[in-house]
Amino acid sequence: MKKTAFAFLALNSVFPAAFAQGSVTLYGIVDAGLGYTSGQRVAQSTGAAGKPIVYANASNYSFASGTWSGDRWGLKGKEELGDGLAAIFQLENGFNIGTGQLGQGSREFGRQAWMGLSSTKFGKVTLGRQYDPIVDFVGPISAGNFLTGMGAHPGDLDNIDNQARENNSIKYTSPSFSGLQLGALYGFGNQAGSVKNQSTWSLGGQYANGPLAIGAAYMQANNTYGANSGAWTGSYDGTFSSSINEGFASARNQQIIAAASTYQIGLVTLGLAYSNTQYTAGSFSLFKGKETFNSAGLTVSYQATPTVRVAAGYDYTRGSSINGASAPKYNQFNLASFYSFSKRTSLYALVGYQKASGKTLDAYGNTVNATASVGDVGNGISSATNTQTLVRVGIRQTF
Repeated sequence: MKKTAFAFLALNSVFPAAFAQGSVTLYGIVDAGLGYTSGQRVAQSTGAAGKPIVYANASNYSFASGTWSGDRWGLKGKEELGDGLAAIFQLENGFNIGTGQLGQGSREFGRQAWMGLSSTKFGKVTLGRQYDPIVDFVGPISAGNFLTGMGAHPGDLDNIDNQARENNSIKYTSPSFSGLQLGALYGFGNQAGSVKNQSTWSLGGQYANGPLAIGAAYMQANNTYGANSGAWTGSYDGTFSSSINEGFASARNQQIIAAASTYQIGLVTLGLAYSNTQYTAGSFSLFKGKETFNSAGLTVSYQATPTVRVAAGYDYTRGSSINGASAPKYNQFNLASFYSFSKRTSLYALVGYQKASGKTLDAYGNTVNATASVGDVGNGISSATNTQTLVRVGIRQTF
């Protein structure tokens, strides 16, 4: 018996990590309200190459789910392994609170699903379905952080408002070095015979010190080369669900450069954001050459009282000329107000307006008039005309 007790104590001293402490946290956001959209396109015919869809425009009063923040619940886990090392994981489900339907293509954990190791000295490595460095380093200081997804660049074509995720990915995030943090991601295409098909890679970083924060990132996502389905099939989800860029989903690859900065002056926070989104055609794409969209925006947020915040924003987006036609252009204005009952519960009221001009491509590669699509696709459906107004009021609670 004494020998057994001695052996147990000896093993415990050699392998202390076997008895490390761990924790699992349940968290989430529920966000619901009412909305008005001045115009949503309603198809009146089928479309094809050489035959654009005919749309009617209809106003819509509706229940609104996840306007400020997408509805979600999730689990976070951490187990301390000793010497600053820990095993970590996160599983996050997105859903529509109005219908109970799963989000992100009806995935059980469509928002995030990853696990990995973190170190206080060396940073963390995670594997699974996760966000890229654009979302990690640019998103938190972009218009979406002050105006919600309704303030995103049209259609969220640059993914700054985290519409898309990367499947089958590995990501490294460094520790913070005097306010500077860096990260990199690679998403495997899992395609036999090719390491490039459907793959994604991204680099980025953010520097935050006192009132100033600056973030920048680059991402390249590759489609299946030679695919002629007109669809995006990469490890990256893609952001092709609005009239802004649905005509470029057959691109061979997509490249995004994004940057944002904020500066706080007392109760006022000023923000600037810029992105360059480029689609390159392949042999079977529904367009030729390259199409580039440049977006630039300004936001102003004012903390009027400890419980009241108001914000405003303007964004200008311009695409390159398509087939010699006039370039597509989008001017967007946003207003937002927030009232906090507590740290967990808040009311909000949002208004967004956009005006489009020029020509773009539809989902069949036809040259058509550019139409408005306010903010990210989670907040509305594209208009059939060149203008659109969105109004949302709601309540959000976190847990």
